[in-house]
Amino acid sequence: MSVNPPRLLSLISLLFIVPGGIQTEPKSLRAPTYYIATRVTYDGDPNEMRVVGASNLPPGASLSVHVYRFIGEGGSRINENASAVVGKEGLFEVTLHPISGNKFQHNLACDVVFMTQTNPPQPASVLAVVGTHGEQLGFPKNPQTGVVSGENYVLSELVHVP
Repeated sequence: MSVNPPRLLSLISLLFIVPGGIQTEPKSLRAPTYYIATRVTYDGDPNEMRVVGASNLPPGASLSVHVYRFIGEGGSRINENASAVVGKEGLFEVTLHPISGNKFQHNLACDVVFMTQTNPPQPASVLAVVGTHGEQLGFPKNPQTGVVSGENYVLSELVHVP
């Protein structure tokens, strides 16, 4: 069997032009430390809002989700107790509802928080990775970390509700 060099070159070039012509393994994405990335969807319904996100916290990590009219002195949570659990793929979601007498609106603040000292407690498998007090969350270099009472570290993201 003879090989026609121009034809062979044309077939090889198609591998680089045709989408999916060459199958490669996806790159392993890495972050320098733990993170929470969140998007809030509010479609105008005063009784519902959806929060979706991604995190590289261990699967099973529980995140508290709070909505406020404003942050700072006098600010108070206006949603019913809510939490989201980080899944095996690193994704989480939760639908929020307001506390009786409150309504959702545009221009609110949503705080998504991971704490190690919670009720109910975080799974042992999560604490084994991040530390019983969150000491492996990357404080002080991680901009999403902070310290609460004593030496307990938290990871949080504050998101504007459009």
